[in-house]
Amino acid sequence: MASTTAPQQPAPKKKPSRQGFEEYVKGVRHELKSPQTHWPTRPELIKMTQIVLLLIGVVAIYCGGIDFALSQFAERLLTRK
Repeated sequence: MASTTAPQQPAPKKKPSRQGFEEYVKGVRHELKSPQTHWPTRPELIKMTQIVLLLIGVVAIYCGGIDFALSQFAERLLTRK
């Protein structure tokens, strides 16, 4: 005969209690001091900084170009007689 009991539902998950700010800072310090944390060497840091600055420049030129093109288009469209 088949069982007539309803399937059991999992117990509701309890939310973890909120940590205080001090506990959070302690956890961050512990994680940053652990040997698993990789800190870049000075040459790596310089290279990554150069890449970021280059990408910022490229995006700025791209956005400036789009802005210029759209403003020229709008100006010609609005001054047309």
